[in-house]
Amino acid sequence: MVIVGGHRDAWGPGTADNVSGTVSVLEAARAVAAAIRAGHRPLRTIVFASWDAEEWGLLGSTEYVEDDSLRLLHGADAYLNQDVAAQGVQFGGAGSPSLRSTLRDVAAEVPDPNGRGSVYEEWRRAGRVPDGKEPSMADPGGGSDFAGFYNHLGIPILDWGFGGPGGVYHSQYDDFSWMSKFGDPGFKYHAAAGSIGAAMLLRLANAEVLPYNYVEFAQTMKTYLPAIDHDLAAKHWASTMMPVQAALDRFETAATAFGAARDDLLTGTPSRDVLARTNAALREVERALTRPQGLENREWYRNLIYVADEDNGYANMVFPSVNEAIRAGDADRTAREITDLAAHFDSATAALEAARSAAAAH
Repeated sequence: MVIVGGHRDAWGPGTADNVSGTVSVLEAARAVAAAIRAGHRPLRTIVFASWDAEEWGLLGSTEYVEDDSLRLLHGADAYLNQDVAAQGVQFGGAGSPSLRSTLRDVAAEVPDPNGRGSVYEEWRRAGRVPDGKEPSMADPGGGSDFAGFYNHLGIPILDWGFGGPGGVYHSQYDDFSWMSKFGDPGFKYHAAAGSIGAAMLLRLANAEVLPYNYVEFAQTMKTYLPAIDHDLAAKHWASTMMPVQAALDRFETAATAFGAARDDLLTGTPSRDVLARTNAALREVERALTRPQGLENREWYRNLIYVADEDNGYANMVFPSVNEAIRAGDADRTAREITDLAAHFDSATAALEAARSAAAAH
């Protein structure tokens, strides 16, 4: 199944945070329902969620994730989060590197409300992105309803929206008057966020093979290694991130091989059994990058790629098991965590190789 959700509680009127996200979810639901009534039944179940008590500590979404964890672990393909979907004109996205290319593809199909091209084209222009590069996307940290899905269970997530100059965050001024005059006059960017949501849902729900990009995932992971090696060298410890680098090289090789097998599979008419086995293996790739016992100091946080910083619930921490050990000043623990992280990447590689084998069996 594919899930989209946003929280409906707020500090004050909450027009941007998070009426805008709630509207985006509802508009996506309306559009998908219309498509289904017209006879376009999706291949996967689509779940539309409205969360309560996000501002009080992500309570609604966390309770849902914990209560339905078995079904989510075995069947959830992605969670799409809508938190402050519109309060300006500048598009941005964040989330799992495996899904970022899908968001870019969808944004290229949705017209920007300014009339100068697609959302993707305007995203590139606003960011002055040079040819051959892609607009930057943020990493998932914490502070919103994707946390239970990603930090706890390892389900790939995405978040997007239109931002700009604000100043009304979590205040009584985040109201209809501000939004209609300054945030999004005409509510055109609200509509664009909803269009992206509906298109993302249908793209993910109807893909014969889940559109995860694990080559981009591996390449993104490699960009984090130099900073950690710098920290290790500054402490004059013997450890380096070379074991993780080597594991990521194996992961990227497997991802490239899977991509070729997938493309070959989709040139024909694959059987439902082959597709089911391929997707089941793909679903395990990011699950393999979590560990049941969680982080050493925070057992609820199982994800070894991104979690919220323990000192700042909004900030992101990359490779938290390693970085928290470095922060604790524990050289032996750091060495163990580097070895463990490399082993988890090898487990993810094994899942990719299983997906390639399943796809090649057609």
